[in-house]
Amino acid sequence: MKLKFWQRNADHDGDVLDHGGGYGGDMPEFVMPDGHRLSLATKLRARWQGYDNPVEYYLLQKEIDDYRAWLHRMRLFLARPVEPELGELDLDDEIGRWPPERVKLYAKLFDRGIMIPGGHDYALELAKPLALDETMSCLEIGAKLGGVARLLADKLGVWVTAYERDGELALLGMERSVQAGVQKKVPVQAFDPSNPELRKAYFNVVYSFGDLFHIENKDVLLVSLAETLRDHGQILLTDYVLTSDGHEDAIAEWARHEDFRPYPWTADHYKNALGKLKFDIRIAKDESDVHVKQIKAAWMAMLADIQNSGLDPDVLAYLVPEMEMWMNRVKMLENGTLAFYRFYATIR
Repeated sequence: MKLKFWQRNADHDGDVLDHGGGYGGDMPEFVMPDGHRLSLATKLRARWQGYDNPVEYYLLQKEIDDYRAWLHRMRLFLARPVEPELGELDLDDEIGRWPPERVKLYAKLFDRGIMIPGGHDYALELAKPLALDETMSCLEIGAKLGGVARLLADKLGVWVTAYERDGELALLGMERSVQAGVQKKVPVQAFDPSNPELRKAYFNVVYSFGDLFHIENKDVLLVSLAETLRDHGQILLTDYVLTSDGHEDAIAEWARHEDFRPYPWTADHYKNALGKLKFDIRIAKDESDVHVKQIKAAWMAMLADIQNSGLDPDVLAYLVPEMEMWMNRVKMLENGTLAFYRFYATIR
């Protein structure tokens, strides 16, 4: 360990020590690399740290900085998702669910490509506790067109593997990633939530925004999500939950307006399931009021736009069923059958 310059001028007997701790002798030579120079600040720091030769201090710091840069590059490399093997998607049962007109309607209703109430601002607000950066790799469940994943990659530099159960949406989302030139950083892929095959201890973060209520075997999926997280991994979920058990008739009515049958849990069910998987729950918050305001604001803006400038008749054909779906969700949130919750947890 280096001694400060005032600590190492002499030994207990008063004899001057050389640079290596011995007596006398020549100091080793250190040569500055070509094109480098010593600043006054570096010389002062070297003197303060006990270096007689500031070049030695400079070279040591350069080695440390080079190692840090190498380590950063390795972290970036390890954060990259494995490039998917993009085979042919079997869309025989799904072609027509998301024609261009319906996609265009969602682009006008919410921020382009996001497809969730609140759009860009809300997605970035939800992501704040995750402290995402370019060294991290995320998994998204229920990615839709991959808009949120591409937003986080663009704004925060993170790598995202985006999974979507609707094969047609996944294909359209991957096309958008290719068009944006981020097909390696944000691949959008179809997956089966009932049989998730995820790499063990691979992702730093798993997130899903308002989509898990459509998945029947959430217990199986959550186990797989816990296993795919690295040490100290994080999970962020927003979802529709029942305020109490039961409500079979309300769920049956709800199912008539949805693309997939809902299988909602209660908030307590989520907490218990996450707790059993060794998650430390940091946030479990009812955000129903915010969610309802976001839905209503989006539809009010849409209707005002239609009134002012009209709407493509082909898009108009999808307007009524979409409005019924979202207004039915609002009704169930306002009458207390449903709540919209945000969960954030870290794995122990």
